Amino acid sequence: MNLEKVKIRRIIGPTPSGAAILLGNDRKTFVVFVGFYEAAALIREINHETPARPLTHELIQSIFLGFDVEVKKVIISSIIENTFCATLVLQQKIKDANEEWAGKRNEVRIDARPSDCLVLALKNNVDIFVTPEVFEQVQDVSKMTGELEGNIANMSLGDLEIDVRGGKPEGGPSIESEEDLPEDPLGEDGDDDDDEDEERKG
Repeated sequence: MNLEKVKIRRIIGPTPSGAAILLGNDRKTFVVFVGFYEAAALIREINHETPARPLTHELIQSIFLGFDVEVKKVIISSIIENTFCATLVLQQKIKDANEEWAGKRNEVRIDARPSDCLVLALKNNVDIFVTPEVFEQVQDVSKMTGELEGNIANMSLGDLEIDVRGGKPEGGPSIESEEDLPEDPLGEDGDDDDDEDEERKG
């Protein structure tokens, strides 16, 4: 499978309702919506900031380091019911009786939220990929950053439920002309509120 390599090109937000993460390459840029706390974690990584206390992603990273597990890459792997799904690819070196590398590796692929994968990709300086199926479905928004900034600032995530595969926005912005925001540029990460509540409490 020929995966498309992408980078985080921009983060619009965060606002209390969340943020828009622009992912892309020279061919196309698309948007994944994440919650406020996931966006804050991404911004901390980009700015090389360390929280006063370990949060969820720092805990996961410490577990990886403790068990000598490496993050190999992350993949935005599919879109299911208007929600982006991702795969976290991990590998661990197999050691012999002398605790030396035996020349083999175990690889594990874990279903995960794109927001978590993006944070871990930044923490470990690994590549972000998109499957061809996802890359073909999402719409290019590289020339529409201004409209996206206005939408994320003035609307809640619930108002921005837009089918990334060509459906019509429900409660989203009206389309006045070809220059305005297209009908289907945005996808949701599928974040729930559990992690937000956990980070607020701890």
